[in-house]
Amino acid sequence: MKKIFRLTAFILLITLCFTSWGCSSCKKSERLSQYDVVANLEGDTLTAKQTFTFYNCYENSFKYLKFNLFGRAFRKDAKYSPVLPQHLSTSYPNGISYGDMEILACYQEGKTLTFSYVGEDQTVLQVDLLREVFPNESAIIVIEYVLKLADVVARTGINDNTINLGNFYPILCAYDQKGFYECNYYGIGDPFYSECANYRVRLTCAKELVVASSGKKVLEQTENDKKTTVFTIDNARSFAMVLSSKFQTISQKVDDTDITYYYYEDASPKTSLEQAVLAVKLFNEKFGKYPYSTYSVVQTQFVQGGMEYPALVMISDNLESNAYGEVIVHETAHQWWQTVVGNNEIEYGFLDEGLAEYSVVIFFEAYPEYGMTRSQMIKSAEQTYKIFCSVTDKLMGKVNTVMLRNLGEFSSEYEYVNLAYIKPCIMYDILRKTVGEERFFGALKDYYEKYSFKNATPYDIVGAFERRGADSNGFFKGFYDGTAII
Repeated sequence: MKKIFRLTAFILLITLCFTSWGCSSCKKSERLSQYDVVANLEGDTLTAKQTFTFYNCYENSFKYLKFNLFGRAFRKDAKYSPVLPQHLSTSYPNGISYGDMEILACYQEGKTLTFSYVGEDQTVLQVDLLREVFPNESAIIVIEYVLKLADVVARTGINDNTINLGNFYPILCAYDQKGFYECNYYGIGDPFYSECANYRVRLTCAKELVVASSGKKVLEQTENDKKTTVFTIDNARSFAMVLSSKFQTISQKVDDTDITYYYYEDASPKTSLEQAVLAVKLFNEKFGKYPYSTYSVVQTQFVQGGMEYPALVMISDNLESNAYGEVIVHETAHQWWQTVVGNNEIEYGFLDEGLAEYSVVIFFEAYPEYGMTRSQMIKSAEQTYKIFCSVTDKLMGKVNTVMLRNLGEFSSEYEYVNLAYIKPCIMYDILRKTVGEERFFGALKDYYEKYSFKNATPYDIVGAFERRGADSNGFFKGFYDGTAII
């Protein structure tokens, strides 16, 4: 969301101190887990049945599975609120509202399974399996649930213009060497961490609602006042939808991808679509090919500037006109940096945010007709960052510029934006000037190719530049640990 020492010594340090930070604990496998979701939306309530096929591509066995239930973070007694205090009035224009995600039942082979809410905030579902699932075996479980949508301007909720269905289903917790990773829904950043799977989603809703979605529409049927639509997408780390009776659409094909812009308040929709189209074209060339057959850019009510999901991004209708295109480009860049090359956004959100933010610089550098230059953007970023350091030092008596931090360790959204967006954007521009154009873009292409559909770490991108002959370990370390001076 928008917002020098040698290699061997550094890698040894990483191995000793961060052994659980490998790009993936899952062995290479052609078999992916599968989500089959059949959902019915009535007003503010989504009733659904999810059939989840779990393929054990790991080296250990499983007696239970854990799923993040992000919808439960909107309940009244939640420990962590998805909405920060400074955004309450904007997020709840019609007054404070609550939602919830209730699990009704879980089944395997027709038999009822034991389940429980676990985790620090009771936002994780643990389902006990009938029998242990060993490596290369599979298990199919059915989860029946109800999602009550809050009247809130957020990733998940119903508002005056749209119904946002981000994070609307139980999603398997990412699994690493520490086990299942349980996500707390912090109000700062994007508190998500997941692994790729295949999706088939069948949604029934009011027929007047236009549905923007991750994935390709393969079926649509209308009966009386209801419409049923089926969407599919493979090798995606999540799935999202946005619905509205107000949507207009405009589309264009880029290579093998159909790009559609959904909007209801845009005086220049062709320009908005054009920026998404040009971004996909440029990033295909600079980073590597976009892998999906569709891409939906969706205007919606949203407090932050935008939000990324596989093959779909949300763009806030509350942005100033001069920032709208910039956010479209930033969120489009997330299709490469987070959607395809994933990472644990709770532990190091700067990894995808920094690359997406610098991709915006690359975009406007390539298309000077939009009136923004690389030098201007970097100068502005440097000024913003220096003001942050100065203000924080005066208020707190010190400034913490460490980038490697859990979301829960950031003192404010202001601090997070400067360390996850602004500082790494400056970092990449300095690195580009240091290693040269060929090494810089070559390393990004290598990084994209090697870690596509995996979860990367901050040290994996270090390796990408090292393999291109750039002695960059000390450089990255200085920024990561806060010792680098800008």
